[in-house]
Amino acid sequence: MRLFKMNEHNTPQADTTFVNPKIVSDVIDLLNTILPKNLYALDFTLEHYFTLLKKLSLYEKEEYFNDKKEAIKKAIINYFAQSNQDVDINVSFKTFTMHKHFFDHSNSEKLDRTIHRNRALINDLESRKAEFLPLPFLVSIPNEYYTQIMQGYIEHQQSMESARYITRQQVDHIFSLDERDIIFFLRGKISIRYFTPPKKIPEGIDKRFSGESIENMEIMYQTYFPEGIWPMIEEVLDDVLKDGLNFSVISNMTFSKTFIPVFRSMIEVLLLDIVSESDRPKIEGQTGYILRLHFQKILLHTSKNLLNFIENRNKNAEKFINYFTEETIIDMNGNKIQKYAITDKRNNRWNCSAVISLMMQYKQTKIKVAAQDEVLAIAQERVNESEKDIESEKKSKHNFEKELEEIAKLLPDADMKLMSLKEKLSLNPEESEAIKSEMVLLNDYYNELITKKKNHTAQLEVINSKITNKMSELAQRNIKLTYEQKIHKTILEQTAPVIEMYELVADALAFTLAKR
Repeated sequence: MRLFKMNEHNTPQADTTFVNPKIVSDVIDLLNTILPKNLYALDFTLEHYFTLLKKLSLYEKEEYFNDKKEAIKKAIINYFAQSNQDVDINVSFKTFTMHKHFFDHSNSEKLDRTIHRNRALINDLESRKAEFLPLPFLVSIPNEYYTQIMQGYIEHQQSMESARYITRQQVDHIFSLDERDIIFFLRGKISIRYFTPPKKIPEGIDKRFSGESIENMEIMYQTYFPEGIWPMIEEVLDDVLKDGLNFSVISNMTFSKTFIPVFRSMIEVLLLDIVSESDRPKIEGQTGYILRLHFQKILLHTSKNLLNFIENRNKNAEKFINYFTEETIIDMNGNKIQKYAITDKRNNRWNCSAVISLMMQYKQTKIKVAAQDEVLAIAQERVNESEKDIESEKKSKHNFEKELEEIAKLLPDADMKLMSLKEKLSLNPEESEAIKSEMVLLNDYYNELITKKKNHTAQLEVINSKITNKMSELAQRNIKLTYEQKIHKTILEQTAPVIEMYELVADALAFTLAKR
């Protein structure tokens, strides 16, 4: 909360006069005419206040003002509540005091303005919701609005996680979402998937794919995803887990109830960008088909995401893992719930302590392998660097050799021309000046070629020396690379059992997560 004072008068005592709803309504109507749309509370000035009093014919009539003071106060509060701004107001005849409740007390005023502006935008989007309904149960807000919402947070150096958290709260409130509705920030859009009860399928019809035949679903899948859809799912899965199934906060019960709807909704959002409008009625069926096709892969990715939280000693994730024991419990409603232990393919059970111990080993394994990967990459980079240098020197050598070949061809020709001019000079004394002038130019050219030949020969010697040194350097670097490759291989062999055990536990956990 921040104090916003228009002057230094004392705040008057609250008036106990009855607040007339008609006056409140009339004052709000007046405010709507005299104030700009989407006014920010701290922009409500003393001038605005006095304009309001003039419109109410109270500007110089204090005795009438006192009768309507509480109604004016309530009207101003209600006016700002229309744009989701929470304010406290105290008014008197010549002043008022305003307290603005910020979205977050730690925010700056500039950030709060961004939040307010975005709230107004989301309110507008909600009022036009029918424009963004590609399916009756799915709102898809385009990239241009998502970018507009996020831009202000980026300018205020807010993390994307924080920006999405604030936006999620606003969307949840403004769209009046149920706890079973799902919000996604995927592929540059905001998607809202409303909860829908399972579709009622007539008896005798395959219920797995919302009444669609498996043959039609296979054809549809091959039509739109001839190379498969998994890379597309894998690209967004981490964001989906962070937004909808975050193991740092989620409980086992909530996960069990929501993971199927979350994954179904994720696939529906992906399909919207691919499937033609004529095939949209089949999206629910195709979603079921794709989920069945890639269910275990999705859960394996999910289990590894959970194990990553364990690796970083997240307390909620540890509590989540600790839940898995082979026992039956009674929930608060008196229902029996069968719990399952994490059991791998070798029939070994993994409790929380064992999983934590493995993940600590796995973490050290990753650090060790990553360190050697870096050493190996540097060794390889140095070999590549030497090879590149040698190639460059060889190219320079080739160019100098080519020029020396040209010089070797030009020198005899220049020499012969000089001899010819000397003979011509002895036979034609009357042309001596012209011949001598030509001989001077030719002699300069000849000397220039000789100088160039000497320089190029010297350069070749330098280049040959560099190539020899570089070849020696390359040999040493190749020895180093071979050495590091052997170490890398040894480390991989040493750490293979831990990595194998990690994959085994991840697989076992994926199967356990699937049990409901």
